[in-house]
Amino acid sequence: MPYKEHTLSNGVRVYWDPMPESRAASIGVWVKAGSRFETAGEGGVTHFLEHMCFKGTTSRSAEEIANEMDFLGGEMNAFTSQEVTSFYATVLSENATHAGNLLGDLLTNSVFDPVELERERAVVLEELAESKDDPEDRVMENLFRIYFGDHPFGAPILGTEQSIGQFSQASVQKYFKDHYHPGNLFVTIAGNVQWNEMSDSLEKAFKNISASHSSSPIIPPAPAFSRMEEEDDYEQVHLCIGLRGLPQPHPLQTALRVLTTHLGGGMSSRLFQEIREKRGLAYSVFSSPLSFSDGGIVRIAASTRPSRREELASVLVDELRRLETVPLTTGELTRSKNQLKSSLLLGLESAGGRMSKMGRDLLNWGREIAVSEIEMWINQVTSEDILRLVRELNWGEEQAVSVLGPLSIK
Repeated sequence: MPYKEHTLSNGVRVYWDPMPESRAASIGVWVKAGSRFETAGEGGVTHFLEHMCFKGTTSRSAEEIANEMDFLGGEMNAFTSQEVTSFYATVLSENATHAGNLLGDLLTNSVFDPVELERERAVVLEELAESKDDPEDRVMENLFRIYFGDHPFGAPILGTEQSIGQFSQASVQKYFKDHYHPGNLFVTIAGNVQWNEMSDSLEKAFKNISASHSSSPIIPPAPAFSRMEEEDDYEQVHLCIGLRGLPQPHPLQTALRVLTTHLGGGMSSRLFQEIREKRGLAYSVFSSPLSFSDGGIVRIAASTRPSRREELASVLVDELRRLETVPLTTGELTRSKNQLKSSLLLGLESAGGRMSKMGRDLLNWGREIAVSEIEMWINQVTSEDILRLVRELNWGEEQAVSVLGPLSIK
């Protein structure tokens, strides 16, 4: 069945992907608010606001919000990235309108109570501390800092201790009013729901949404390629390499996905076989693209003993240079394409996967992309496309490198 589209009277767009045989429904609210839109001194406010939306509205306390979702037997959560914040709930179909009402309440009637704000400030500071204790998080954060420099993409999504300490009820309310408005958010639904009933319910749930509008200047990122080493007392040295990526709407985006799957997307990938299976240099190694509306980065990460860090770095660079000269075989290309297609199709078995795909399609392309169209894009990628892409991105010579661990131990 084709998806349906509806616009509420206040301008909020709603999209529905019917799943007649499903017993579940998943609802997502997508807000074009992320860390890149924060101004000086606001670092982390988008993420902090995401937390605060669960801490009480004009009609529900934080405890009542949690109890209500558990009573429905569903799951409700949220995430913040560089360019979007998403709130979502997955429930049985018969509870879909109730879940939609709850999400609407959080996103239009949150009060940001000062007592709750102080309590949540402490929680987010603990989340920040936990991230700093995780070497994989730290080495990746350092990579973003050197690759994106002073651009907002280079700043941590969580913010800093200093910026988190400055948030107030007034500053959070202002950010909420500026960014949570009909022109900046939309709703996606996947599952077996009563469409007319759901539309009427959302009309009421989002009636109090802010009509305010604020826009931030958008500056495209300019990648930089340098090296950052940080000493710390870990058992392993953690290494991240940042390579030039592509913006999400780029025509070669699918070729990039096939390429990074071949490079480090599974046990048969080039890096896994060379780094782990042949040399025993690391327990795991992966490559992953991250694309934004106007930029991107490809990340490679692995960890090893201090005595082998130079060998690990050398092998990784050698493999990148080999990509520029040795095209993928027919078998390698087919294997990577099948991995991509399987990941796509298996992810769409659930209502949550369908809801999420629709949201990301609308954010990235402005429309829902049919699975058959994505499969066609994947099938059309050739070894020559990938060889040309690697050379254009200059992976063999341009790398940002982040290293963390006991660097003085040889």
